[in-house]
Amino acid sequence: MEETKNRGSEKLLAAWKGRALTDESVREIADALAQSAGTVERAAIVGGADGNGARVRLSYSGDDTPICGNDIAFWVKWHLRHGGTPQPPRIIIDGIPFPDIIRMELDFGNVQPLDGPRELPVAGLNIGV
Repeated sequence: MEETKNRGSEKLLAAWKGRALTDESVREIADALAQSAGTVERAAIVGGADGNGARVRLSYSGDDTPICGNDIAFWVKWHLRHGGTPQPPRIIIDGIPFPDIIRMELDFGNVQPLDGPRELPVAGLNIGV
């Protein structure tokens, strides 16, 4: 049986599909954040007027620290449904051997590395640089 190889066209089509956030995809993120045990410290839409990605920073403290895995699972499922180019989550743990605070930054959609394009703050949220 002949083995088929993935061609670049599949990657191109995946990039085209995940090029912009839709109202539905942003609503899913907002609903998940409302149900999350984490506190939203920062949220931003990136990509200019087209809004092709979102960056969210969450923090967990006390008994909520083990629950951060639920938000990572949502993040993975979101990318499976909506596409994009997921970057690994950035996780900072304060407190050894038992974490006092966990901060996690998740990128949804297509977000450039931290030195990429400027972020557009989301109204009503405390945005820090």
